[in-house]
Amino acid sequence: MPKAASGRDDGAASDEASSNGGTGISSHTMRPTSTIRPAFIISIGSLPPASTAHRGKLAGRLSGVNVPVATAERSQRFVRGWVVLAGVFGVMMITSGMVFYALGAFLDAFVDEQEFSTALAGAGVGMFLLASGLCGYYTGKLVNRFDARWVITAGTAVSTVGMALLSQVRSGWQMFVVMTIFGIGFGLCGLVPTTTLVTRWFERRRSVAMAISSTGLSLGGIVLLPQMSVRIEADTLVYWAPRFAVVYCVLLLISTWFFLRAWPRDVGLLPDGARQSSGPGDAPAGPPPGTPYQQAIRTRFFIFTAIGFVLVMSSQVGAIQHMYKFTGDRLGSDTAAATAVAVLAGTSVVARICGGIAALKVSLRWLTMVLMVVQVAGLCMLAVAGSGLAILFGVLVLGSAMGNLLMLHPLILADAFGVRDYPRIYGFGSLLMVSGLAGGPFLTGVLNDAYSYRSAFFALAAIALVGLVVYSFAGNPARDYLTSPAPESEWAAPIRPRSARPTPTPVLTVTRDLPEGVRQPMLASNGINGALEDATELDEIEQTRSPTAPAVWIVESL
Repeated sequence: MPKAASGRDDGAASDEASSNGGTGISSHTMRPTSTIRPAFIISIGSLPPASTAHRGKLAGRLSGVNVPVATAERSQRFVRGWVVLAGVFGVMMITSGMVFYALGAFLDAFVDEQEFSTALAGAGVGMFLLASGLCGYYTGKLVNRFDARWVITAGTAVSTVGMALLSQVRSGWQMFVVMTIFGIGFGLCGLVPTTTLVTRWFERRRSVAMAISSTGLSLGGIVLLPQMSVRIEADTLVYWAPRFAVVYCVLLLISTWFFLRAWPRDVGLLPDGARQSSGPGDAPAGPPPGTPYQQAIRTRFFIFTAIGFVLVMSSQVGAIQHMYKFTGDRLGSDTAAATAVAVLAGTSVVARICGGIAALKVSLRWLTMVLMVVQVAGLCMLAVAGSGLAILFGVLVLGSAMGNLLMLHPLILADAFGVRDYPRIYGFGSLLMVSGLAGGPFLTGVLNDAYSYRSAFFALAAIALVGLVVYSFAGNPARDYLTSPAPESEWAAPIRPRSARPTPTPVLTVTRDLPEGVRQPMLASNGINGALEDATELDEIEQTRSPTAPAVWIVESL
């Protein structure tokens, strides 16, 4: 065989090819990526299938100059997910601090300013929770169909109107109407859309991400509620409600539109910051893995989990909504009441972070059951507490369970049924759960009016204990979506056995000194397993070739 254009004989070229890992490309072509990329693209596709490992080595050697860029891109992808998490944190903090935790302060204001009974005011809070639960069920469908940011924005508008109308409440029926509007808005921008965003953006460390974002729920009670309580006590809810509404609206819109994105794929990413495939030969993006909605809600696991959480969260919310008034009545101080709520929220912050880390290492089912026992103990301690120190201990115990149970419910559903129909599954679970939550504050108020808070909190502990027993019968989730075979894509093709693969035939193709006007085709391997699909024209290759690249001899395999 004649010498190559470079003036080197075949033996030398062969020796160098062997020294380069048997890739069939001599060190003559080992130049910076910008000068050899056209030759590399042709030659690497024509290697025998057995050289897959060598392909990876060669690709790593040739693309080494791009490692800093790739590292920077990975860092940017990592940061993008946490920016979304920061936005979710802000939305949760604002909605919990100015709405959920503030319901206790609103309840107390209705009793003091409008002379409502505790039972009537508690029924108003129950109406709020019922409306938010019903709306949360339909919010799951909306989040699946529309951008989550628009859903949260619609909820912001409705809940802002509801908060402003609190200043106009003068009778019981007006309170129920306003609380219904307020609850609908809260359902649209509450836990359903925010936890959906966390499950979409995070997979491997979903529990930690959920713990961090839901810490905003507790931080809202620590930071925002005391500010609102002080102003309501100094003046009236009638004066401050419209002003609270303006601040609430502005803060929510900033958190939503400056930080959130509906899907990682909107910015070319996958969960956990992985880059989404977008090449011409890559797989088309299919639906996210998960159990279909109709199948999920009929499973034993979902039914018993829903009933158990209905009972447990009903007792929890009943205690939370009456904690402000309970502490104020026992200690005779509004400052002590606000402090108790702040300590309750602060304890849940620390406990939630610890619970999120623990969820990575232990079973979600057993962790949930242990926390339910802790909640029962905290409610019993508060029932018998008569001093500030005793109330403090009871609040610390209850707070350690409170934040974790609220976080674990969406984690349990996402782990059991996947991401595919999570918004609808969690929305329906929230509807069932909130239907029970609405009875918690009402029952607590009725028992307090008829007997005392001691009887009320013991009743709440008994309800939580029944919820624990029911949840224990749910068992472990089947996770069928993990074992079901994924649908075969149109582009997929079976891998041919070695015996069925054609024997590579070397062909020598020259890429220079062609007569003017002649277009010589160059065969390129662009099929599966090295199969030839068509011929790539030389002109097409020359368009992507660097003008400084030298002409080289390329050995192709047909």
